[in-house]
Amino acid sequence: MLDDKLNILQVVGYQNSGKTTLIEKLCQLADEEEMQLGCFKHHGHGGKPDRLFKQKDTDRYVQAGAFAAGVEGEGECHFFIRHMTFTQLINMCQHLPLDAVLIEGYKQAPYRKILCVKDEQELIDLSTLSHIQAAIYFNKEIQFTEKYPFPVFSAFDKRGITFAFNLLKGEASYE
Repeated sequence: MLDDKLNILQVVGYQNSGKTTLIEKLCQLADEEEMQLGCFKHHGHGGKPDRLFKQKDTDRYVQAGAFAAGVEGEGECHFFIRHMTFTQLINMCQHLPLDAVLIEGYKQAPYRKILCVKDEQELIDLSTLSHIQAAIYFNKEIQFTEKYPFPVFSAFDKRGITFAFNLLKGEASYE
């Protein structure tokens, strides 16, 4: 499911499955092509994520009760907002100068997904998710016994990264 104004791609998988590595590679490709890419991660480990601001004025504003706080300098902005939902995050991205958004996690969200897996059992477990475009595995030893209704790539084969990057650019879709 593509958002009306913004190309969104999710990278999902279990812990240590290669999600961050894949996103880093996609960010490098986007930078080479001068794409404005937003990347956001679901903090799926319980509790609130650590804040970027530690003992700075913006942290003091938040501690004092500010709903949102931020700091900008030389064109760089760090922003904090309380109680933001995934839907609100996507809506906010609509107003940023972005060409595309990469989301790590939020397995149940209704956007196109690349699965990152360590083994076939993870692929079987995750294959029930919606909008799967492909799977990428980071284990050179893996052997798949099943056929899947989407392409499965090795992370060591450039075709998988290229396929994911084309999805991010809106040039390909598997459905």
